[in-house]
Amino acid sequence: MDMIQETIFLDRDGVINEEPGPILTPEQLLFIPGSLEAIQRINQQKKLCIVITNQAAIARKQLSQEVFEQICLKLSRHLENLGAHIDDLFYCPHYPHWEEGWSKALCHPCECRKPGTLLFKQAAQRYNIDFKKSIFIGDTTSDFEAAKRLGMRSIGVRTGHGGQDGKCPCHPDSWAENLQGAVNLLETQ
Repeated sequence: MDMIQETIFLDRDGVINEEPGPILTPEQLLFIPGSLEAIQRINQQKKLCIVITNQAAIARKQLSQEVFEQICLKLSRHLENLGAHIDDLFYCPHYPHWEEGWSKALCHPCECRKPGTLLFKQAAQRYNIDFKKSIFIGDTTSDFEAAKRLGMRSIGVRTGHGGQDGKCPCHPDSWAENLQGAVNLLETQ
């Protein structure tokens, strides 16, 4: 039996990178100051670092799978320059309802779009993750709600939406200014 993994789950947009709206090109992926170094510190703590992200722009046909992969590659390359990495990235390409011009195949309610927990459960199965020993760092109430549903602690960051999206009546267990501040909290707990 593999060792049970303590994991730091991260949302991407608004936590690692700026979120002016959907990130539709690699050029729009601009990192929040200190976020890549924060991931480096998570790596140094020997904890898994897994990104869970909603990417509805794929369902809305604003973002192709190929360009999404290029955006992910840019993130990986910038982390590699610091000797850092993300262990895995899970994403939901769906959107709950359909409008003209969008992908009918991807526009439907699903369990993988946060606050749904399917992607977390897939990660847990793949990596033998214990949610009670893990933390989710996010910027939206759907991030905090997903963590709550799994019995996992959450840290909210004031970058991105800063918990002001109003999607779920949920709050994080604690707040930090940004991902660097969230990692500081992890190191003191």
